[in-house]
Amino acid sequence: MKVALITAGSGGIGKAIVYKLLEANYNVAVTGRNYSKLEDVFCDVPSNRILFIETNLTNLNSMAKAVEETIEKFGQLNLLVNNAGGATLYQACEFGTEESYHNAFDLNVKTTYFMSQYCIPFLIETKGCIINLSSVLASRPAVGLGAYCASKAAVEMLTKTTALELAPKGVRVLCVAPTATETEFHVNAGMSQEEATAYYKACASTHPLGRAGLPNDSAEVVVFLADSASFMTGSVIHVDGGRLLTSASAFKN
Repeated sequence: MKVALITAGSGGIGKAIVYKLLEANYNVAVTGRNYSKLEDVFCDVPSNRILFIETNLTNLNSMAKAVEETIEKFGQLNLLVNNAGGATLYQACEFGTEESYHNAFDLNVKTTYFMSQYCIPFLIETKGCIINLSSVLASRPAVGLGAYCASKAAVEMLTKTTALELAPKGVRVLCVAPTATETEFHVNAGMSQEEATAYYKACASTHPLGRAGLPNDSAEVVVFLADSASFMTGSVIHVDGGRLLTSASAFKN
């Protein structure tokens, strides 16, 4: 049975990916900031199929320990999903703070880079795969989200460079870039729940397919790339309902 390690898997797209991987006969190690929350979210999963790891994804030692614990429990690693990410809304460059900058780059870029580094030796052994989560905002500007957009663009370039580096070793590296997805992400980034609900409703008119994304939209693509796309590497797959075909977006308060 294959083994996957996914970061920040206790909610939203991450949670959907965990369940899709379990359905695809993976054992899954999942990181989160709170061990008890992981236990509650996945209480229906047999303990031999899943490993909960409380992890600080801005700390290198904590990231390395997550990989070590995965190998200790399951003995191998076939897939790393770098799902962790964060943003702060309403941060135009002239008003942006150091905290909001680091919130974007530490969670989106630093975590992707070093989690990949720590997993690479084990992925080489299994000819495995890394799948990074980006965003359509790596490809289009959004007012007040400059640091986030730039960090997700960095994730996509990391995907491409790492894919070139690891291709001779049989490891594929890919990227999934979702559009606005109905999760807790926007509330965590600074919207009220009412604003987030209105935003998702508005996606019916801004997305050609007529709605915001749902967590399973991206999760299904992750599993496809991991198991059925053996001749793909370095690609960025947009799961966006056609959003990139339309005009630029903006977040304003």
